[in-house]
Amino acid sequence: MKVSIIIVNFNTSGLTETCINSINFFEKEIEKEIIIVDNNSDDNSKKTLKLLSENHKNIKCIFLDSNKGYAYANNRGVEICSGDFVLILNPDIVFTRNVLRELIEYLKEEDIGAVGVKLYGEDEKFQKKYYCKYPKILQYILFYSIFSKPFLNSHKLIEKYIEADIKENCSELQKVPQIPGAFIFMKRCVYNELNGFNESYFLFFEDVDLCYRIAKNYKLYIADSGVVHIGASSMMMDTNYKIYGYFIISFINFFRQNSSTSKYYLIKSLVFVNSYLKIFLENIKRVFNKCRPDIIRVHKFILDNYNSQR
Repeated sequence: MKVSIIIVNFNTSGLTETCINSINFFEKEIEKEIIIVDNNSDDNSKKTLKLLSENHKNIKCIFLDSNKGYAYANNRGVEICSGDFVLILNPDIVFTRNVLRELIEYLKEEDIGAVGVKLYGEDEKFQKKYYCKYPKILQYILFYSIFSKPFLNSHKLIEKYIEADIKENCSELQKVPQIPGAFIFMKRCVYNELNGFNESYFLFFEDVDLCYRIAKNYKLYIADSGVVHIGASSMMMDTNYKIYGYFIISFINFFRQNSSTSKYYLIKSLVFVNSYLKIFLENIKRVFNKCRPDIIRVHKFILDNYNSQR
């Protein structure tokens, strides 16, 4: 059974090449194709990726003429794939063993919609923070609003509202509410059944939204297999204020797509008030020379793009 591996590249061709080399080294026995979708990179990615496709018969490249987001790019890759299974893979993943054959066996169960793996950093530490619960109103108030400072380091609240209950040393399949977007393995028919990623997301929560829709009819699991996840590679290329701004905008969009109208307008109002309060307080701090312009920038960005969901 053929596996189609979709990798979205944005100024990360070096990592993409390392990722592909690790796949080809450890997954020799699996019939596979690798589709790289370049999101209009402005570095030397095009040259590097063309060489990769010329040197490997199983690699195809798509070069987009504009960056319309991670969801859009993945959907363009799946459109041309031919595998029975689809692996949505970040370029900063490195395989250290063969994992795909085991995952294929799991997906033969009709009630399993998608499976993921355990993510480990380059320091070999388990990255539990990537296994999360779905967004809640209280999650925003406690961790992302002007009132969040007393709660940010509360392990009890983090476990209750953010982190999923997943154990590093468990050798069995573990059911999870969602699978980290760095590595989502699923049947292509399930991906097509759901029309893939929701393209109204530009960055962040597109994987959360996909898992939320999968979970309505199927189960989601994490296998005991592990890969190395470098983390946040392409995001380093942008400014921090935009990255956080996209996060909050997509947080709102998740409620728009998946919650009641009342919850959507409530979270939207909370974000609106929070950003104005943040800007107001930072301007007050100017009197005492304690103003942080970066905080003003991020909340102006949020307000400027407040209604930008497509």
